[in-house]
Amino acid sequence: MRFLLNNPWLVFVTVCTALITSATVGHVLALATHVNEDSHSHEHITGLREGLFILLGLLLGFTVAMVLPRFDERTQLVVDESNAIATTMLRAETLPEPQRSRTAELLREYVMVRRDFARQTLLNRPALDRETQRTKVLQRQLWQVMLSAIQQNPTVVVTTYLQSLNAMIDLAEKRLAEFENRVPTTVWLIIFLVAVFQSFTIGFSLKRRFWFSLVMTPMVVAVVMALVADLDSPHTGLIGIRQNSMERLIQDITTAK
Repeated sequence: MRFLLNNPWLVFVTVCTALITSATVGHVLALATHVNEDSHSHEHITGLREGLFILLGLLLGFTVAMVLPRFDERTQLVVDESNAIATTMLRAETLPEPQRSRTAELLREYVMVRRDFARQTLLNRPALDRETQRTKVLQRQLWQVMLSAIQQNPTVVVTTYLQSLNAMIDLAEKRLAEFENRVPTTVWLIIFLVAVFQSFTIGFSLKRRFWFSLVMTPMVVAVVMALVADLDSPHTGLIGIRQNSMERLIQDITTAK
């Protein structure tokens, strides 16, 4: 299920196929039972169709309201983390040797790892776990170097570096938490089921076959669900999280060498 939601184009194809099929089945069943020949029954079916459409619109609207703030937060965290790493690198220059050189080397590697964290190749949980483990290994190494610097020279300068290092580590965990903070699968299943019932009712309410109604509404719903899935997936899809701040930081490091 999560693989499907990580690929918005697959969400569109799957939902569109399921909804068009549901609408077609509903129309065939309506023709077989002649239910729309009775005006009273047709009125009730039409009311049910409109009610389900409103419910589906509300569900999709609430889901978009859930996803958009998370997308903005993920984008902002990239900027915050790149700023935190840059601050840590500047303050690391005040450390005594040999901790200064070792810290600079680890931080350059750390920037590359954090950039790779957001690459579009991270499509599954094992890949995410590998990048997270690489991050934690470097954080432990930076922490050990910092402890060595404090033992050697416990000054205010080292304490200031400790604060920036703490902030950098905290932001890495926040980015991971935001990556894992997705729309629950149960919500997706409810939206899909309501959409299937609504499409079925569309077909069931038609007195004659009208392909525009059988196809257009399912396609529009599929487009909206694919858009929501795209916004909810941090590393895949057409709408990605921009890494401009991290790329600029890497360019500055490369230039400064």
